[in-house]
Amino acid sequence: MREALLIAIGILVAACATTPTGRGTAAAAQAWPLLSPATLGSAQSASQRLRAAFADQELSLDCAIDVTAERITVIGLVPAGPRVFTLNYDGQRLDAETSAAVPAALKPERLLNDLQLALWPKAALERAFDNSRWRLAEPDPRTRRLLRDGKLVAEVHYADGDPWSGRLWLVNFDGAYSIAVESQRLE
Repeated sequence: MREALLIAIGILVAACATTPTGRGTAAAAQAWPLLSPATLGSAQSASQRLRAAFADQELSLDCAIDVTAERITVIGLVPAGPRVFTLNYDGQRLDAETSAAVPAALKPERLLNDLQLALWPKAALERAFDNSRWRLAEPDPRTRRLLRDGKLVAEVHYADGDPWSGRLWLVNFDGAYSIAVESQRLE
């Protein structure tokens, strides 16, 4: 079980991380500054099953996400297994607690950037990207594209109208990984 956990975490880290963090505040650079929790515009809670693919490897992870105007909390677990990480972000400070089995390379900012790209309103992202290298495009209601200096960096595809309750797929071309997400809104 411990070996399977280490392999799964290693794949997740390879897909989402390149700089060290650990227990405590993460100060590593991310793709763009994280948005304040309040920019979501409403409180939301969901349980998610993530299936990540990197090169020829795949892993599954269960997450619980809770967003209020004051805080984003994400808890990740190996399916039917132990907690892998807990992230808390208040708009200023990102605290990351990780399992002892998690390599120091876990990059919580990347996970939160992906989460915000997929789940935050288009208007909030556009305001954050104003006067920057980043641009957001939605060629249709079920596709969202992130561009940096005119180059496609990531793309999100939505199977359902509500990303908090349904399926979506995120492909990060820069990081060479993809994540399929099944969400269920918690009331």
